[in-house]
Amino acid sequence: MAIRFLVCSNPANLVAALEGKRTATVEAEYGDVVVEGSVLTLAHHGSRSANPAPCLADNGVGGEGIEAVGLSHIDLDALGGCAAILGRKPEADGFWALAAFVDVNGPHKIGRSGASAEDIRRLEAYWAWSESRKVFPPRDGSSLDVTDKVMEGIEAVERIVADDEALLTAGDDFVKKGDELNKLSFIEAKGGVIVRVCGGFSNHLYVTPNGEVGCAVVALRTDFHACTVSLADPISGVSCRDIVQSLWGSEAGGHPGIAGGPRNALMGLDELLKLRDATVAAVAGK
Repeated sequence: MAIRFLVCSNPANLVAALEGKRTATVEAEYGDVVVEGSVLTLAHHGSRSANPAPCLADNGVGGEGIEAVGLSHIDLDALGGCAAILGRKPEADGFWALAAFVDVNGPHKIGRSGASAEDIRRLEAYWAWSESRKVFPPRDGSSLDVTDKVMEGIEAVERIVADDEALLTAGDDFVKKGDELNKLSFIEAKGGVIVRVCGGFSNHLYVTPNGEVGCAVVALRTDFHACTVSLADPISGVSCRDIVQSLWGSEAGGHPGIAGGPRNALMGLDELLKLRDATVAAVAGK
């Protein structure tokens, strides 16, 4: 029996969808809440941050007989975990180490990862490929079978790690658009906090178009209707996870260095301004 992959923005509904099956979960994390698999749980956010990233799991993890895998979202880290469960994770230790580093520390820290130029280019190729292929859990909290999307993602990673030139070149073009994104997404800088709004990820842009360096970015993704806060570097006494949970409760979450609102919430400019003000207050005097 082929393994099915289910994504869901509501932890209780994911539990119900997985009930009665031999299951694994990969990053099925909702702030402080985690949905456990009956066989395997790959989770590393919040109170589980000491665990390795799912993409670092060995091929064949969980053994045979898993019928379904539950996820809260699909990104490269989650795809690596899914591929490992299937026994299809490409053997590319440097690439997966970089993926894990970026998942925890944020894309803006990529220069401190120690990764090779080759693996950085591969990661940028994945970012370019995935930009137009985002998979969203249903907003009504129901579960969605995304088996075909997981397989498509794994196949793309296999091609990238094998240095598919078309995908690598697309990644090069993606990077060149970074300067344009910096200009288009920038709203303001206040108290060391850079505010951005755009239809893509912008939390890695800690320098304004005029060269001012910020210590944090708060951003609204209009394609996801999601707000995220991130720190350029650790700040003693400041946790992005604590900031978002102070505003939106325990289902908001992430890491001390980068965190966002609840996965099933629709967020807009009002939430962005609340996040801006809370972040400015948190970093003031630090």
